[in-house]
This record gives sequence, structure tokens and C-alpha cells, in this order.
Amino acid sequence: MKTQVKKSPGGKARAAAGGRARPAVKPKAAAKPSRPAPKALIQKGSAQKTAAPKASSASKAAAPALKPSRPAPKPTGRMRTGIRPPEPIRVAAPPMRAVTAPETIAQEKQQQAYEEGVRLFQEKKYERAETLFEKVQQGPNRALAHRAEVHLRICRQRLHPPVVKLQNVEDRYNYAVTLINTRRLAEADEHLQAALKLAPQADHLHYALAATLALQGNPQGAYERLKTAIDLHPRNRILARSDPDFAGVLGFPPMASLLHLGSPVKSV
Repeated sequence: MKTQVKKSPGGKARAAAGGRARPAVKPKAAAKPSRPAPKALIQKGSAQKTAAPKASSASKAAAPALKPSRPAPKPTGRMRTGIRPPEPIRVAAPPMRAVTAPETIAQEKQQQAYEEGVRLFQEKKYERAETLFEKVQQGPNRALAHRAEVHLRICRQRLHPPVVKLQNVEDRYNYAVTLINTRRLAEADEHLQAALKLAPQADHLHYALAATLALQGNPQGAYERLKTAIDLHPRNRILARSDPDFAGVLGFPPMASLLHLGSPVKSV
């Protein structure tokens, strides 16, 4: 005869009357979870699951190689035309050459000769200035040699003027006036004398010759030529009183009397 076991509220089994009580059966504990797999194995397994299938050799050969795309250009304010401007040509500067002591001395002598030549040129001593400018041309300073060449050309023009073909009296008179203005008085005297042989009654030739003699410091000769010019045409007296070419001979008494200095001159 089986005895019925009743469970008490406290969880202990009690035997029914007339039987032995059995010990209470403990409930089994929940199974503990197993240790986690190593990370390396988990990653390896996941990589095997997610890895894409390898492409076959035929597909590799058929697929073209992809070129890396260029980076997008940065936005600028100017419109890009697609034409690249030419690069500037860069020329290397020549190396600086050291100036030696003898060359420095030569440049100093060249500078001194040039300054002396300019001084003589301003004093109208063209022959001596020509010699100095020729030496300056042989010096090391090429810029100074070029300036000396310009002065040398002028000196040679003054020393050796071109031959002028004078065909009549007026040509000789005009050329003589040019010589007077450049103070080449001896040459002007020669051309005026030659013109007077062709036209002895031309008052303007006598007047020009009188001015030439006055500039040469010959008051007697200037007086005689100016008197002839006034006798031929009285207006020459008025012209002579205001002409600066006669300023150096106005103190000569006959000239002062001829020009009526100190008394008003009547216009003719």
C-alpha cells in the first residue's frame, strides 16, 4: 500500500499516517552557461561567413582595371577655360665679375679724362677735347665711352665743317649770319667780304660786317661799315642802337656820335 505524500506549505513532504516520511527532494540547479568562445575564433568564423566568394580567374581577366579618379578641383573665383597659360621663361642672371685693382685704376683715369674733355669742350677748345674723348673711348666703362663718342662727333663737326655750296649773294649772307650766331667770326667775315664784291651796295651786308667787327673788338672797323650801312639806308641807325652785337663798342666816341646816343632818334 502506497502512502500519499502531501506537501506542506513550507515545501517539506510529510508522510501520511501510518508511513515513513521521505526526505525532501532538492530541485536541480539551473545549468551554468558554457564559457564564451575566444574572440579570435569568433572573428574568424564571422569572417568566413561574411566573406564574398572569390572571383574566378576568367572573371578577373575580363574585368577592366579601374583608374583612380582625379580629385575634384577646388572652386575658385575665375572661370576655368581648360587652357593652361604658358610658363614665363626664366633667364639666369650672369654671374657677377669681380673688379680687379688695375681695372679700377683704369676706370678712374677714364672718368678724369672725360671730365677734362667736357671742360675743354665747353671752352670751345675742340682740338684738345677731341684727343681726350678718343682716349675715353678706349676705357673699360662702356657707358662713359658712349657719351664720349657723342661729344667726339660734335668736336669733329666743329673742327671739320661740311663744305657748303653757296651759289649767290643771299646764300653767302645767310650762311654768314649762321656763323655769327655760333661766334665763328673769322669765317663770317670772309663770306661777307666775298658777298660785298658781288653786291657792294647791299646795306644789309655792310650792317652784318659791322656787327662782326664789333664782336671781334674792332670799334674803328665797325664804325666805318655801320656808317656805310646807315648812309645806304637810315633805318640801320635805329637797328644798331638796340642790337646787342654793338654793345661792346658803344663807348667809342665816333660810334656814339653816329648812333646819336643822348638824343632822340627820328624814325625814318
